[in-house]
Amino acid sequence: MDDARGTIATLRAENERLAAALSEAETRSALVLEATNDGVWDWDLTTDQTVFSSRWAGILGYEQDEIASNAAAFFELIHEHDRPKVQAAVEAHLERREPYLVEFRMRARNGSWREIQARGQGVWDDEGKPVRMAGVHTDITERRQQERERLRNEELIEIQNATIRALGVPILQVWKGILCVPIIGAVDDERATDMTAVLLERVAASATRFAILDLTGAEFRSETVQYLARMIRSLRLIGAQGVFCGISPKTAKVLVDMDLDIFEVPSYRDLGDALRACLAVLTTAP
Repeated sequence: MDDARGTIATLRAENERLAAALSEAETRSALVLEATNDGVWDWDLTTDQTVFSSRWAGILGYEQDEIASNAAAFFELIHEHDRPKVQAAVEAHLERREPYLVEFRMRARNGSWREIQARGQGVWDDEGKPVRMAGVHTDITERRQQERERLRNEELIEIQNATIRALGVPILQVWKGILCVPIIGAVDDERATDMTAVLLERVAASATRFAILDLTGAEFRSETVQYLARMIRSLRLIGAQGVFCGISPKTAKVLVDMDLDIFEVPSYRDLGDALRACLAVLTTAP
């Protein structure tokens, strides 16, 4: 009798330990799913009953009990253009056991479309018949929007650069002995080399005294400052003086941080001020 009681007590203690371990595992799984911000789904293929987690419904702005517990309700929320892709991915996984990983759009409660990445795993019986499939949904809407925005920005930058390259090196003869070079956009090594070569050739051919570098539309990086410094030194070597105008506060900070030898170069607020200063020197020169 005592042995039987001992066995029952041992079994009871083991059951309690297993129950506690199961509860801890379920709690841990819930915490992990909450941290990953994924929505969980479970589909019983034998009864066509589905179970969606509260986070799964929340991604679309629904309460958990607002979506019917069947596959038809799920597919109804998928964008009509994406349904064939999702159905094909499900069939490929269940019939040929290909990995289930697919992206598609789902209609939210407010009528907007959320972009979803779905991952799942099927379960098959001893005869190879699929009986269950479960997985997670990840809301990738913001990530995809950021990627599209980044691509748009890259395309715009490339268009701007191509336009600037197509314009060549605009050099304006604003007065006898005074040239103006509007620097627009970003300046890379190739463009800086072209600008310097064209400017020096023009200065030498026209006996220019002043070359005004208008920085109003320039995009500044550390390399840009170095290119300008080389351009100023090159002008000095052939007897011309470089003059800056249109330096913004942000550009001024970059110039100071670089600590290059360009601070003796005259700098003016805008092209008008620069032109008047250069004219004053020319008209008073002997």
